[in-house]
Amino acid sequence: MTSAFSPLSPLPPDALLGLMTAFREDDRAEKFDLGVGVYKDDQGNTPVMSAVAKAEALMLQRQTTKVYEGPRGNVDFCNAIEDFVFGVDAPVRKEGRTLSFTAPGGCGALSLGVGLMRRLGVKKVWVSDPTWPNHPKVVQSAGLTTDSYRYADPDTGTADRAGMLEDLAKAERGDGVIVQGPCHNPTGIDLTLDDWRAVGAFVKERGLIVMLDVAYHGFAHGLDKDIAGVRAFIDAAGEALISYSCSKNFGLYRERAGCFLAVGETADGIAAATTHVADISRATWSMPPAHGAGIVATILGDAALRAEWEAELTSMRERMISLRQALSGELVQRTGSNLLASLTTQNGMFSQLPVTPEGAKALREESGLYMPGSGRINIAGLNLKDIPRVAEIIATAL
Repeated sequence: MTSAFSPLSPLPPDALLGLMTAFREDDRAEKFDLGVGVYKDDQGNTPVMSAVAKAEALMLQRQTTKVYEGPRGNVDFCNAIEDFVFGVDAPVRKEGRTLSFTAPGGCGALSLGVGLMRRLGVKKVWVSDPTWPNHPKVVQSAGLTTDSYRYADPDTGTADRAGMLEDLAKAERGDGVIVQGPCHNPTGIDLTLDDWRAVGAFVKERGLIVMLDVAYHGFAHGLDKDIAGVRAFIDAAGEALISYSCSKNFGLYRERAGCFLAVGETADGIAAATTHVADISRATWSMPPAHGAGIVATILGDAALRAEWEAELTSMRERMISLRQALSGELVQRTGSNLLASLTTQNGMFSQLPVTPEGAKALREESGLYMPGSGRINIAGLNLKDIPRVAEIIATAL
């Protein structure tokens, strides 16, 4: 019998989701999960932050309706994320040159940005090499093509600004570019403030349309320092699209709390862009989800809850830094590679080890150490007591 679905062939399974399943089904007593990109504590759990739990309790007490919040979603949430990204007293906000919309997570915000790029005439979007695998997927699903620019210098473990700009010089005026904010995924390698300014001036001169993907705010050095590069870029470029995710820094993975923002040279341009973002949102999810954004707005609107959240965020960040230092020290000791010492200069949840896909497979099958074939490891998936053994296993592949 002929089926309407006959033209379809099965797609290969998502590699990371397959890794998660394989880890759960592995019955070995000794196994290590460095693949899944979520924060974990020393017990291997991803707990609900205490500030989040208290905010949810307050929301339940105050809740009187489940009616739609409107196309922008939670306005208090949007304003709070604008505070983070642009600054509380930023002139661009007073001049009406910014916009913000609640979105279903960082992916929803990215989708809004790519949709707006398409309406701006973008045909190709450049992403870093390497990048988060979903970046090209989001772009390509919107019918646009992708290309890549160099980002990480494998010999130094630092950002390759010269290579990045040399590759972006090949982009045509009107092309789109996605640049990750602090805590680059998968490398953990970040641009310096000078890099941000240089890239901002470069894209302005070249007429490129840039979306900044801010997914790990607060995980590198703190809320203010982490956003300084984004603001330096905006100062130099004048215009930008921004995707902001609350999945990591508020631990709201399943609540899908994201925000799409933009800043433009003119208020008229932003006013027109606002109507298009609303139109794209309406045709995609009609109205954005409320719960995650409400949690964030409640926390950031309450001085005590905000202080509690910031203390929890600091604790998470400091724990990841200590894990980085411990892993780097063990790997350098076992391999003698100074490149692995650069792990301590990188930021956030991820770093990328010089492991081949074959090497990653061997680590998984022979030693129960799970990581993607790219060599990306989730630093937050470690704990101090396991690091010597994990380093011993990894060293066999290096």
